[in-house]
Amino acid sequence: MTYGGAAALAAAVTALLAGCSAGAASPSAPTDGSVASTVVNADGSVTFRLGAGFADVVYVSGDVGDVGMSKDDEGVWTGTSAPLEPGIYCYDFNVDGVSIQDPENPERNGTKDSLLTVPGDPPRAWEVQDVPRGDVTRVTYFSDVIGAERPYLVYTPPGYDEGTEPLPVLYLLHGYTDDETAWVDVGKATVIADNLLAQGLIAPMIIVMPYGQRSPGALAYEAIGPGFREEFEAEVITEIIPAVERDYRAVPDARHRAVAGLSMGGMEAALIGMNHPEVFSTVAMWSAAVLDDPATLLARLAGLPDDARSSFLYARVAVGTEDDLLIRNAALAGFLTAQGVNVDFVTGPGRHSWLLWRQYLVDFLPQFSAIAV
Repeated sequence: MTYGGAAALAAAVTALLAGCSAGAASPSAPTDGSVASTVVNADGSVTFRLGAGFADVVYVSGDVGDVGMSKDDEGVWTGTSAPLEPGIYCYDFNVDGVSIQDPENPERNGTKDSLLTVPGDPPRAWEVQDVPRGDVTRVTYFSDVIGAERPYLVYTPPGYDEGTEPLPVLYLLHGYTDDETAWVDVGKATVIADNLLAQGLIAPMIIVMPYGQRSPGALAYEAIGPGFREEFEAEVITEIIPAVERDYRAVPDARHRAVAGLSMGGMEAALIGMNHPEVFSTVAMWSAAVLDDPATLLARLAGLPDDARSSFLYARVAVGTEDDLLIRNAALAGFLTAQGVNVDFVTGPGRHSWLLWRQYLVDFLPQFSAIAV
């Protein structure tokens, strides 16, 4: 059998698992829901199961760590993780060297990983709770800057349609290989906002989630390289923000605008936010993929008067101590400090992971809400 790359190979293995569950291959345990693929135990550990009787080696990898699995006589592979803290974890199964999503779990990070929740007691901010829920609207428009149709998502808080007061706006940016849906589907941004609002920890706000690459499947230098970066900056500043403030009850001033992002989106938040103190008062850069010299990325900031550079009401750079981007984020924070920006540089245990980014958002929303009063 010939496969056309890793994605095709993973698809073939997934199809083989489905065929086994239908009796097309033997021995294999069913993968039709009769075997629970994940069970969260009382101590927070997770037991994983996969029916793959044809396989020689199966293990779990991802945020849960590497979890070895053993096969029983019926072809069911089983393994249990170490106890995990409450959170939403990305994981996948590695079947004879091929990484695949869990065929029994519909909760997924696009086409990449499966998701599982280790619940907290009390529930954490990213867990769905019995509170009023806001709405998410998909907007598409033709961007003259990019020369193509472009999307963005808009979260409006519960009761928005009945309200009259203008609201602050957070522009929330995704990472490379993701799209505008990532902060909703994986980051649980709207769930977090609903829960914090219901708890009185934030005031109502709008969250806008643009698509931050040139096109799906574009190579990195095309998707986020210097040419596109400036185009995306112009798209946000000259097209998206004016459209949001035309179509929604948004306060049209810097104090009531924030921009935040993770990884690639953290780099874009630096570019768009720190270069435009006249547009944004508040900027958060999480695990920012600042691969160039910050002085090049933020040349406009460096050329501004002192009072403009010191006018930001809040700026934060946050990164995990196990993230390969730690040194680059430290350099970014150091550059901002040298420019007279009062920046909060935060590090702590963790790698390049949604486990950190969700918590960063939980911490950030009350800070921005307090600023945008």
